[in-house]
Amino acid sequence: MKMEKRGLTKAYIQRVSNIKQSNFEIQIIDIKDLNKFPFFLVIQAVVEHNIKLSIYPLKEEKITKVSLSSFNFSSENFDELSRILREYRVIHTTGVILIENRFFYECYLNISKDEEKSKNLKASFNKIKSKFVKIKIEEIILSQI
Repeated sequence: MKMEKRGLTKAYIQRVSNIKQSNFEIQIIDIKDLNKFPFFLVIQAVVEHNIKLSIYPLKEEKITKVSLSSFNFSSENFDELSRILREYRVIHTTGVILIENRFFYECYLNISKDEEKSKNLKASFNKIKSKFVKIKIEEIILSQI
């Protein structure tokens, strides 16, 4: 699997009112307090012969995705990553995944790039960027489906 072009997961945010436009049926009735969440974060993880969907109710239409890769994911790297992320509300994480001798990690955070905390996040990752092959921070916004 080539990770450079695609990443571990794909995500989009969709209005709850538009979920019926999907080509598959999802039972959302049992989600507690659904009326408090106008959006869903939909994360798709494609692994060889299957697709894993994770769906999270959201109040915001913008969040942040962090992607990391490294050839050496040491306990020190993990500690640094944990120290940074404990300052934020993590919605979803892939965990550390080894593919073709390279470690990958992705997480989704409940902040938008417009928030002051987003600048702090970028500054924190800039301090440890030498420990990783790639660090990518991107905003996931409401899909215009």
